[in-house]
Amino acid sequence: MSSIPASSASRPVVVKIGGAAGVDLENVCADVVELVRQGARVVVVNGGSEAGERLLGSLGMERPEATTANGNVVRLTYAPTLRALTMAWVGEVNKAVVLALLAKGVTALGLCGADGRVLTARRRPPLKLQGADGRMRIDREHLAGEVSSVNAALLGTLLDGGYVPVVCPPAVTEDGVLVNVDADHVASSIAAALGARALVILSNVPGLLADPKDPATLVRASDDVEGCMPLAGGRMRYKLEAVRRALEGGVPSAYVSASRVARPVFSALEEAGGTKFTLRDKGGADAGA
Repeated sequence: MSSIPASSASRPVVVKIGGAAGVDLENVCADVVELVRQGARVVVVNGGSEAGERLLGSLGMERPEATTANGNVVRLTYAPTLRALTMAWVGEVNKAVVLALLAKGVTALGLCGADGRVLTARRRPPLKLQGADGRMRIDREHLAGEVSSVNAALLGTLLDGGYVPVVCPPAVTEDGVLVNVDADHVASSIAAALGARALVILSNVPGLLADPKDPATLVRASDDVEGCMPLAGGRMRYKLEAVRRALEGGVPSAYVSASRVARPVFSALEEAGGTKFTLRDKGGADAGA
């Protein structure tokens, strides 16, 4: 197994563990532990989509969909829904990651965005929605936001103290309101704020596929995230947007890869699997695909 160059050791690696069904938590945590033992500073970000939907279902709740004025379909998050989702993201998934790392000898510490204001967000403006009768209405209760700042000093203090921070949504606004934020964007925001040497986004898919139904069409590398957007559907678009933000924020490389492979984090970092993204050099040379 390759070791970390001394020059890179102080720049953390941010590992995002997807929240969809089929993500291999133990597999990912084993690699995080190995990174730490090699001297790396690691921040983990967890999602929780599958756990959140499961809990909502058990409570007889759902996240309604609505059509915006420009025709986009959005899933709405209201206060009761967000309370349940927070239970799943923070109480179930985040603590499962912390316990998995503790069991392997790493001192992990779980945080949601509100803890120490590690994630401050701007609440999205009211939505103009189209009702079933075709009439437009203004929805001011939707609780969603975009990460606007990261408490890098707090995360740096934890890393300096030998902890592995495990961060998850929701975030908190300046006026103290919890809001739903995308976990991929949380990871990219943290990576940029900390000057990470790499962002690794792991999920239940092998990476970016030219044909979503054919794993053999995996795009191995690209220096043109925007140009890859037409290949991305569903949640992959969020991941590519997160990758773009991280790269533009100064992170040298970002990876989208699978969790259910041998050594998933190292497989991505060593370019043995998944898709590697970088920014195009000023000379404009294309990366291989």
